[in-house]
Amino acid sequence: MAASYSDKQFLSLDPTFQNRVRQSMVTACVNIASESPTTVAFHRERATFGVACMNAPDVYKSLFAISVANDASVIADATVAGTVALTSANAAAQAALVTDAHLDTAIASQYNSFFRVPAS
Repeated sequence: MAASYSDKQFLSLDPTFQNRVRQSMVTACVNIASESPTTVAFHRERATFGVACMNAPDVYKSLFAISVANDASVIADATVAGTVALTSANAAAQAALVTDAHLDTAIASQYNSFFRVPAS
């Protein structure tokens, strides 16, 4: 069985998962602040958004949690490759199976989708 939207929503609503996503988001923001402004595309926009996230991480954690729960590796971890359906009873235990590395990779790959990139 493949992971479903129901699985993803149960994962995204788990408080511990949200807090882990928040910590990964903060780590990404700190790293982005030290990026090279001349070699990283959209650095100014990335850094500006990072400051907003750092100043109100609890405001942004829910948005990131919803997006990160859609990442293929993240939801595969939580559902054991689609073999375990998430419910309100098991979401916390299943969320604990998601690796920090998969959270970090999901945030890194989705980060630019949270702001408008300037026209070319």
